[in-house]
Amino acid sequence: MKITREAHEKLREFLEDYGAGGLVRVSRLVTGGGCCAKLSLGVGLDEERDEEEDLLFTIDGLPVVIGKSLYAAIPGLEIAFDEERGIVVSGKSAVEA
Repeated sequence: MKITREAHEKLREFLEDYGAGGLVRVSRLVTGGGCCAKLSLGVGLDEERDEEEDLLFTIDGLPVVIGKSLYAAIPGLEIAFDEERGIVVSGKSAVEA
């Protein structure tokens, strides 16, 4: 898992401002609805992790949590910052890798 310098700075600022237990969680998000629903990746704040189900990465002091199955399904994860879209999480599906 990689994180760009800009994304690291933004997430660190967010954790300092809003706390919430101090973990950044990468997860699947469902957007839209009905036949237009789609899955994407995003980040949020979390207070704890499930040691059996989650992996914990500490990237330059920033604690990032992701479910083991999601991490296995999407190799090459990268967390970046885009001026227009904010924090962006990307990677390839295991089928593409």
